[in-house]
Amino acid sequence: SDNTVSVIPDTSRSRAIVDEAVAAGKNGLFVHSIDKHTGEFRSQIVSRKAGSNSFDLVTVGTTVFDPSQEKIVNVAYPRRGEVMQSPSTVLGDESLLLKYLNPHLVVVVTEATPTFFSEMKPDAGEESTNGFYNSLSTGSSTQQMRKPLGAAKPGEGPPNVANTAAPSLFVSLVDSVSGQILHRVSHSHVDSAAELLEATNVPVVVSENWVIYTFFNQRTRRTDVGVLTLHEGMIDKNGITAFSAPEQEMTFSSLESAKPIVLSRTFGLAKAVSALGVTSTKAGISSKQFMFATGNDQVISLDRRFLDPRRPNGDLKESEKMEGLMKYAPMLPIIPFLTPSHVHEVSSVQSISSSSAHVESQSLVLAYGGPDVFFSRVSPSKGFDLLPDDFNRGLLTVVVVGLLVALNVIQRMNKKKMVTSFWS
Repeated sequence: SDNTVSVIPDTSRSRAIVDEAVAAGKNGLFVHSIDKHTGEFRSQIVSRKAGSNSFDLVTVGTTVFDPSQEKIVNVAYPRRGEVMQSPSTVLGDESLLLKYLNPHLVVVVTEATPTFFSEMKPDAGEESTNGFYNSLSTGSSTQQMRKPLGAAKPGEGPPNVANTAAPSLFVSLVDSVSGQILHRVSHSHVDSAAELLEATNVPVVVSENWVIYTFFNQRTRRTDVGVLTLHEGMIDKNGITAFSAPEQEMTFSSLESAKPIVLSRTFGLAKAVSALGVTSTKAGISSKQFMFATGNDQVISLDRRFLDPRRPNGDLKESEKMEGLMKYAPMLPIIPFLTPSHVHEVSSVQSISSSSAHVESQSLVLAYGGPDVFFSRVSPSKGFDLLPDDFNRGLLTVVVVGLLVALNVIQRMNKKKMVTSFWS
């Protein structure tokens, strides 16, 4: 490729639109490309060639996932046009946890190649001296950052658990404008290099500042559900008053803004998962539910609270109860009355899409990709803006009609009285 950009249709109006986007300075027209064969993630900006009416691409940043070490198995993007009710989460102690909202976020899932996995995996009974393995297993930074309420007990840091299994699955959060990796996590999901020869299905869904992904763990013989939540920071409950407020940037820049603070947690699920989705409502007020297409041909849903990485390990404090946090449990429940497909089998679902309805409490869900197509209406926060089925509509009709009749009679009486008073 010679990085030349063609404008289609090649009209003066089309070129004027591109010119306007290109002339926007740092907020210009950015594009990116992903080559799964070479593992190259390239971010580029469209610019006008000097002394010419044509356009070309200038590279802004590049990230390479070495194909000799890892292969790309999935790429996911945030939901476009998603309605968000608030850019922050109110905690139980009335402080604010700010969401990291980056519309240019790209989730790249890679898997170690069998050759690289064999070289990276430490020998049994021996401590690994591989620096790359150690950095992925224990983290390269020893500095402990302040965690939001519920992430750990006061004064308690993350447990130091020795990990003797080599990481084989990697989830990278990449900015498509700057081309840099914002965060990267690893999982050990296989025991041998031979298991990496099988195709790996890792569905991913991105909603607001949440990243949810699932994969089958060959080591534990179950489906693992990984959860990442991205945050900018916290504001104390006394941080915003009538006389003071913390300094906050009103604009976001992929080239200048700080990287997110990431909270992560992994849960277990008893069923294999082929697709993921999330509910969408008209104003974003209703709670979110994540949809799972399982291996037994069912579509189940889970409230976002079950997947919150801030679920505490110990007993709940009063502030955590006020926030609605639940005590951590390693396995996610499959609740029959939260199964939209009910007794119907939905075979080989590959994608789950959702759309808002005319009322805030309802979300329309469509599961498709296989021989079956499943459509349902779900209520993530129940039907708080709908009349119940046992509502006495007949009585309401009688009351309304009676009020209209009484109003009409009173108006006639008042008119007759006014006429009589004028004549007298």
